[in-house]
Amino acid sequence: MKVKTLLSNLDIIVPFSLQENFDNSGIQFADLYAPVVKILLSLDTTQDVLDEALENNVNLIISHHPLLFSPLKQITKQKSPLLYQIVTSKINLIAMHTNYDLAEGGLNDYVANLLGIKKIAPLQRSSEKVFKFAIYVPIKHADKVRRALFNAGAGKIGNYTETSFNIAGQGTFKPMEGTNPFIGKIGEKEIVSEIKIETVVSERNLESAIQAMKIAHPYEEPAYDIYEILSKRNYGIGLWGKVDSVWQLEEFSRWLKDKLQAKYVRLIKSNDRKIKKVALCTGAGSSLIENVSNLDIDLYITGDITYHHALRAKELGLNILEIEHFDTEKFFVEAIYDQLVKLGIPKGILIKSKKMESPYQLL
Repeated sequence: MKVKTLLSNLDIIVPFSLQENFDNSGIQFADLYAPVVKILLSLDTTQDVLDEALENNVNLIISHHPLLFSPLKQITKQKSPLLYQIVTSKINLIAMHTNYDLAEGGLNDYVANLLGIKKIAPLQRSSEKVFKFAIYVPIKHADKVRRALFNAGAGKIGNYTETSFNIAGQGTFKPMEGTNPFIGKIGEKEIVSEIKIETVVSERNLESAIQAMKIAHPYEEPAYDIYEILSKRNYGIGLWGKVDSVWQLEEFSRWLKDKLQAKYVRLIKSNDRKIKKVALCTGAGSSLIENVSNLDIDLYITGDITYHHALRAKELGLNILEIEHFDTEKFFVEAIYDQLVKLGIPKGILIKSKKMESPYQLL
């Protein structure tokens, strides 16, 4: 299996198109046609994780957090020693960050299942628009146009790719002076057997899909329709739902700490509500405090809550259980491992990192 093939498989699990605009999920460094020897799964790419990869003859690391977030102007051994060693050691590097945070079946869903939270909806639905794309094409050219659309990112619905609906019919047109018709003669009406291809395309892939269709389509002026799909998407940042039992706040907090095997938790207690309705955002979730407060949630579970965010939560009457960023996202390794195995990736080439750890120490 080549790196490029694995990348396509990962895109099926969790489409990279879901990532937030600020993010850099996907290829960090790679030879796309290199064979995949062994894969190391980790939350971060650190020096210890890289050493672990080299010790195990790994040539590809899949991490949750990208090593590269911003454009680089130069890479030197002195200022970027880790990246320099990755490149010179020919270690392929792929990140699955916010696309894995937002996706159905992604990291938030995995941790919610672990905690027995029955998901109702995301905390903040993905704002990306999705469109229905309908194209009219002569029957003999339908396969070529469909393939072009799929290669441009159209046709993805959840974990399914290359989705379309096809209807046979008749198209009519009359070429006028100044045209160069693929079929028919100028000034004469034509009736052509055509296929209407309907598929879906996300906002970020829309222009690419239009251009790919026009290149593959035989007509000088292809006919096509685009309209927005207004249905609510069940993917987005974080989630909220319900737990089976009603808990006391402190009791649930201690149980959750043990369940996640967290080094510590910090409780921001604003009231004595019993715990039934719970919100969750793995990693850093302080930006969602306002959203959560509007949902009448009993407890919000997340990480990286600053002093001033804690004060705001108290003002809003919101209970927050803050868990270290690492302890909410370390489950990326187990989650992606299970999904890769289900996709048919041999267990023998998958290695769960034993060297990933939090950068913090409690003294």
